[in-house]
Amino acid sequence: MGFEVYFKFILTLALVLIAARIGGELAERYFKQPSVLGEVLAGVIISPFALGGLIFRGDPIILNFATIKGAFGLSEFHAMEVISQIAVIILLFVAGVKTDVRLFLKHGITGAMVAIGGVILPFCFGYLATMMLCPEIKVQGWLFMGAVLTATSIALTVRILMDVKKLHTAEGAIILVAAVIDDILGILCFSIVASVAKTGKLDISHATQIIVLGFAVWFALLLIGVKFNKYISKYLLNPFKDSGTMPIFALIIGLLIAYLVTLVDLHPVVGAYVAGLMFAATKEKEEIIEKTMPIMMFLSPFFFCYLGMQVNVWLMVGAPVIATILIVLAIIGKIIGCFIPAKFVGKLTTNRAMIVGVGMVPRAEVGLIIAGAGFLSGAINRELFGAVVAVCLVTTLITPLMIKPLLAKENLY
Repeated sequence: MGFEVYFKFILTLALVLIAARIGGELAERYFKQPSVLGEVLAGVIISPFALGGLIFRGDPIILNFATIKGAFGLSEFHAMEVISQIAVIILLFVAGVKTDVRLFLKHGITGAMVAIGGVILPFCFGYLATMMLCPEIKVQGWLFMGAVLTATSIALTVRILMDVKKLHTAEGAIILVAAVIDDILGILCFSIVASVAKTGKLDISHATQIIVLGFAVWFALLLIGVKFNKYISKYLLNPFKDSGTMPIFALIIGLLIAYLVTLVDLHPVVGAYVAGLMFAATKEKEEIIEKTMPIMMFLSPFFFCYLGMQVNVWLMVGAPVIATILIVLAIIGKIIGCFIPAKFVGKLTTNRAMIVGVGMVPRAEVGLIIAGAGFLSGAINRELFGAVVAVCLVTTLITPLMIKPLLAKENLY
């Protein structure tokens, strides 16, 4: 393999980082919006479906996000996809370390109720809307569309809360608890839907196995961090203090745990976040945050810009009516489903409960993954897939705009 592929990979990486930085600066400095909004829009603009396709027309390496063929014995190695996943894993790891563990545990029940409300209502909305508007796709397609609307992409909200230093508050803790549980419930929902689409029947045993293993692993890692933090400091972190590499070693452990949870069908960001919670209970917490924050700030804009690059805006024009309806239902479903338990179980003020509801709105890459699986299986058609693209893009872009005035009322923006 010629070195040209690797050189163009470096070029692509640099261009994405530059676009993300410019987009973030413009959004924050001139439009007074969260920088993450500019990073996502920058990705949409430079994607192969927009400006990138015009500038790099005919160059398959750059337009395919630097897909390296033949690397590591694989037919295709999507280098940019790997970097984006590492970026979001590091983002959630740092968020975990910055979390107040006592506050996290205190709001565990409220977070669980928020997650359940944020799954049930959007699923019903997605299922019923497509059942009425698209009867031809039948029950498998209706189930997939319901699953699409359940999936929260928490990375964007976490980034906003970190930027305004609200991650350690009650609403921040509730959102993070809800996001972890939402991920487990989302995987359960997706697994059930995929199984029904493939076999035509519901596999109860597989669904039960996923949810039991998912929660067991999550609670076990959390318990280790809370109960054995002194041993983590003494035996895991202390040996690396003299060399100054202790925070980096903690991050490496986070990456390892992010992989290990995938063995029980959990998303790696769940493992990364809980790994962060493990170190949040140690006395080395502040040093880990200080040394890993620059890494997170370097890579996280790449994730959001790359996320924007996945959006083919031309697919969105195929079914404007269903897309508009699904966007409205996706937003309303999450806000209402999460607001009610935050308000009445968590005893939050109306404004703070709305922060929780709006914070759970983004769908982003999670919705695209579920929709992509549905499209490839034949359960949903191209028009519905385009509608899902619109849902993911709009909910990602509108969340910073909706949450900013709510944060302003708390004097945090």
